[in-house]
Amino acid sequence: MLLLTDEHVRSLTQMSDLVSAIREGYRTQARGGAQLPDRINLESTPGFFRLMPGVSAGTGLMGFKVFNQVSEGGVQYLIGLFDELTGELLAQLDGAYLTAARTGATTGVAAGLLAPRTAVEIGVIGSGLEAETNLEGVFAALEVKRVRVFSPNPQRRNAFVERMAARLDVEVVPVSDPAEAAAAPVVVVATNTGAGTGRIALEGKWLAPGTTVLSIGSTMPSLREIDTDVVDRAALVVSDAPEQARMESGDLLAADEKGLLDGKIVTLADLAIGRVPAHDADAITVFKSVGTALQDLVAAKVIYDRAVQNGIGTTVDLLRTKKPAGA
Repeated sequence: MLLLTDEHVRSLTQMSDLVSAIREGYRTQARGGAQLPDRINLESTPGFFRLMPGVSAGTGLMGFKVFNQVSEGGVQYLIGLFDELTGELLAQLDGAYLTAARTGATTGVAAGLLAPRTAVEIGVIGSGLEAETNLEGVFAALEVKRVRVFSPNPQRRNAFVERMAARLDVEVVPVSDPAEAAAAPVVVVATNTGAGTGRIALEGKWLAPGTTVLSIGSTMPSLREIDTDVVDRAALVVSDAPEQARMESGDLLAADEKGLLDGKIVTLADLAIGRVPAHDADAITVFKSVGTALQDLVAAKVIYDRAVQNGIGTTVDLLRTKKPAGA
């Protein structure tokens, strides 16, 4: 078994490779090659504990991600990657950065399927790690000519602009109003405005016809990113896990209360194989991400393969004891 730290994962991550692998993973899922039960959410006294298992028969993978959050200890992530055919535990990976990277790669997949094929401007609302990785995912999937960034904290906003301009070698400019970022043809929203604040990061009235909205956060009922007008104006809402999103995302729960999702929500897997009707060029489209074990396993396999090729990580020999069937 190979142990890979967060430092190892960061050094091995190539966003374009993750986008390609996850796109193929969703095609496998659309063909029935993935078992992804609802994730298990358990409350603990200071926080929560979440387990996300999955089997992807099309890739020979099975495994899980487990993570927890406590009030003082932050969030801890662990991904376990198994070979489906042999049952061998291939690797355990620190999933902190990889979770943000695979989320960005999944957004890149959605952007490549929903957004214009020509060079576009990107609007980003947010300036944290997921704003970084999701912009990188979109950049790996689209031809980007300029990026506008809004974040309510000017210092964080400017630091993000400098960091991403150097990393992506593209013009990145700060804007002082979220509506300016939302005026771009493709808008990445990667900021939870907080539980119970009543604040929304993106309002539907800011969007021009034909905008693609990539909404990343709001994976808890109490968190919001976009208002219901965004969903109301959209002709198509795509989700990596529609049923899960309708139970967990504050954005989609609010839209569901108004009956705004009926007839317009589809899976990313169906979109990946063209099983979704074509939409008009002036239609607003929305991608709502909540994350799945498929993304974790596919991304972990990409990192594991690169680690083996480059001799990176710590190998641990585990004792293997065979027991009779049913023991």
